[in-house]
Parts: sequence; structure tokens; C-alpha cells
Amino acid sequence: MPDTPSKSHTLFRGTLNIAVVLLGLASGIAQLAEVPTRIAQWALTAVFLACLLYFVVRLWQLAFVVRIRQLDADLIDAAKALSLQRAGHQHYLDAIQRISDREKPLFSETLEVLVTVGDDDESDRIVEKRVTTPDPLVTHRTMRPIVPTDTDRLIRLDDIDFKALRPVDGSITALPLEQSRLLRVWLIFDPAVTTPTAWQVEYRPVGLWRPLRERGWDQLVWEDRLPAASGAPSAFTRFEVTFSFPESDQPPSVKERQGYGRIAEPERDHRGRWEVIWRDEKPAGRRYVWDLTQAVGGPRRR
Repeated sequence: MPDTPSKSHTLFRGTLNIAVVLLGLASGIAQLAEVPTRIAQWALTAVFLACLLYFVVRLWQLAFVVRIRQLDADLIDAAKALSLQRAGHQHYLDAIQRISDREKPLFSETLEVLVTVGDDDESDRIVEKRVTTPDPLVTHRTMRPIVPTDTDRLIRLDDIDFKALRPVDGSITALPLEQSRLLRVWLIFDPAVTTPTAWQVEYRPVGLWRPLRERGWDQLVWEDRLPAASGAPSAFTRFEVTFSFPESDQPPSVKERQGYGRIAEPERDHRGRWEVIWRDEKPAGRRYVWDLTQAVGGPRRR
């Protein structure tokens, strides 16, 4: 097959052809310069100007085509560079996750979780309050927020309005390590935690308890799989969860499936909402499964 002409060859050939035409027209005008008929002179002059305009437009068109092709090439190069950058970023995140998974916590911790079952999807809320005692210091850690798992949509930190708060002497930077149905967050402490420190995270997993509101039952699973460097089966020294349910004439129920921990009877708070408190004073690296039930569409107290 014949080779495809290059852009420069095409431009040169087109320009050469137009130049030949212009030279021919210029020669004709020169020969007719002595013709007394002014109409013929005007006609030839008009043809010359039209050809000159065509020549200018043609040059602009060719330059435009060359520029578009150059932009296409630049766009392809930028897409390749972005792809390589994303691949490198993912390798970086994967490395952090592997290190975090293999590293045993150099701390002990108490955890109190407030699980709010909202009246609607927008009012579902989670607050996790922790007191971390370092051994000897904590610079970072990872955690998985409680998010809905009945969807394949990627869940991001902004989707759940995630906030990490360190009330005294420092701040916490939260970065996503994994954005999926099981969101994972990398928390960086600045400065590092060197003494027992209280901090908390809060977020709004929209629609988390929609199944509970619609059918009257649901479950919550929590994996405590962080054996401490000291050899303890769990980094937790105390684990407490408070379940807050909407106001209703019928009390809700909470049961831990394996019987771990102790569950108090449902009580009303000052707002009339039901509260059920569960606690484990001796966590041991367990997998907790709580079964929750509440009345569906029942009458509300006034």
C-alpha cells in the first residue's frame, strides 16, 4: 500500500498548487495591463483578489487542522500520564492498607458508639467516641465507617459527611484508602498521640436503617480483629454501643446473636426516643452481630 502523505507534504503541495494559479493570474493581468477595456481589468483584478482570499483561507484551514491534530496528540499524552498517575496512586494506597493490616496496634482503647436510627434516611447518624492510650505513640491508624451495604455504588467520605474531631491539642486528617461498599479511612494524628487522648468521628450514612424502618428488623455487624502488640486479643479495653430509636408506643429490641456482652432494657431519653445500651467490658477480638427490631408504622406518642 502507498504511504500516507505527511502533514507537511500535504501543506506544501496545496500551497504550491495555489501559488501556480496565482502566478498564472498575475501573468495574465500583466499581459492585459495595456488593454483599454476597464471592465476586463476589473474582472481580472476581482479574480486575483478572490484567489488571494482563497489562498489565505486555505492556509488558515490547514493551520487549524494541524493545530487540532496537535491538540489530539497532547490529549492522548495527558490521558496516558493521568492513567499512570492513578496507577501509582493506587499502588500507594494498597501499600498503606497492607502495612495497616499487618501492623499490630501500639495502643489500647475504649470505644463508645452512638447508633441513631432516624425517622428518615437523612437522619441516620453514627458517632464513635474513643479514648486512645498509646504505647508509646500513635501517628496514624485506619478504620471502617458503618455504611449501607445494599448498594454497589461507590461510597465516598463526602457522601457520609465524615468528620474527625480531636477537641484538645491537635487535629486529625481523614483520607480515603478505599472507596467501595466497605469504605476505609486513613486517620493521621498531628501531633502524634503520646498520652491518653479523647477523639471522635461522626458521620451520616444516609439510608443505613431504611430496611429497619420498612420491614421492622435489621442487623449490625462489627469486626473486632485488632490484636494488640502486647498479645491481648483486642486493642479495646471497653466497648459500648448505644442504639437510639425513634419515638414509638412499642419498645424496640436489640440482641447480640452470640450472647456477647450485656444488654440493658429499653428506656426513653429526655426527647422520648428509645435507647438500648449494650456493652462488653472484656472485648476479646470477636465478631459481633446485633439483631434489631422496631415497630413499623405504629402510633407515635404525642
